[in-house]
Amino acid sequence: MAWIHRTLIAVGLSAVLAPAALASEEEWGDEWGDDPWADAAPSPWQPVSGYLELGYGRRLQSDATGLDGPTLSQALGRIESGYRSDTLQGKLRLDLGYDDAVDQWVADVRELTLGADLGEHTHLKLGRQVLTWGTGDYLFLNDLFPKDWQAFFSGQEDEYLKAPVNGVKGSWYGEGINLDLVYMPRFEADNYLNGERFSFFDPVSGKKVAPDRTADEPSDDAAAVRLYWSRNGTEYALYGYWGFTGQPLGADAQGKPQHARLNAYGASVRLPALGGLLNAETAYHQSLDADSTSLVAPQDKVLALLGYETELVTNLTGALQYYLEHIRHYQAYLSDLPNPEYGADRNRQLLTLRLTYRAMQEKLILSLFSFYSPTDQDFYLKPQVSYRPDDHWLVSGGVNLMNGQDPHTFFGQLDDNSNAWLRLRYYY
Repeated sequence: MAWIHRTLIAVGLSAVLAPAALASEEEWGDEWGDDPWADAAPSPWQPVSGYLELGYGRRLQSDATGLDGPTLSQALGRIESGYRSDTLQGKLRLDLGYDDAVDQWVADVRELTLGADLGEHTHLKLGRQVLTWGTGDYLFLNDLFPKDWQAFFSGQEDEYLKAPVNGVKGSWYGEGINLDLVYMPRFEADNYLNGERFSFFDPVSGKKVAPDRTADEPSDDAAAVRLYWSRNGTEYALYGYWGFTGQPLGADAQGKPQHARLNAYGASVRLPALGGLLNAETAYHQSLDADSTSLVAPQDKVLALLGYETELVTNLTGALQYYLEHIRHYQAYLSDLPNPEYGADRNRQLLTLRLTYRAMQEKLILSLFSFYSPTDQDFYLKPQVSYRPDDHWLVSGGVNLMNGQDPHTFFGQLDDNSNAWLRLRYYY
């Protein structure tokens, strides 16, 4: 949002300075004539930039379902450009390439937007764009925009976890309070684990499967809202969402997976404390199909998050999070399951730790992100290293290690998907 503020400031300064500049030109114009040394006006078109990337990753063990191909194997090219004037902004981010892991060409429009300032305090942005908000690190309570979990577990850049969506975003910047409104003409689901690249546990059959199928997406629309403000260095926000679950958590009478209707309401706060940053967030997920007779759907949930980040020593930062997911009407939830013994804990808890070390003028970055659930007794370790010798080259590598005590828990079901990956990127 900083560039929006800069644009508004530039427009305001132009309005103030234009009369003075015009008077000066009229006063001196006849005497001096045109200035042959005057600089040409800068072009509103931004130069084309991007990168070329090769990525490869493989499992660290065999998969019980027979999946034996690479988890990551792609050649990708990014093209970026844009347009920026005093009142209009346009942006393009396009990925082209080939994904050998699923044997298909890639043509992914990450962003194609047109933005306009509507008055002094309002901005409108429409088109395909990546939308995000909330305070969680890899944990999304109120950020219910599409996510790409296949990219996340295969070792792609973190940018790809947040998937693009077609929508209209209106932003209003007031005196001390701001408002974001988002409308998506058609709901777009997560790119979830469906057996195409990674296996998962099926609670009906009681074993791991890799069916390579996706549920039909609803053709209805979705909407979201955020109201946010700051007071004395503390950031506050209220959220709302009206749409569907990003993953097919429901099922029809024939057992076919379905995206259940979902409303969500929440709040967050972030403030400096104890020598670092403290954040808290909560959300209520209301399942509108929970009482349906034709659809088995999730029960309502209450979500809570508490996080803290600080610099432990020079160049080393650490961050902790505690996450709680409470299922309401728990007995009704269990009765809807084909095998209740595979149900989630009523109060699922999750702890995360992030460590990041930067060296060699930040050319070398070492990081570790870990998830551990004391209720599920499972974990996910995500160490990685990246090295950038100059402005053009970046090499990254890492591991996705998942395991657990039981084969049906969130991370326990993914143990056969543990993998190592390597990426080489050239920026132009």
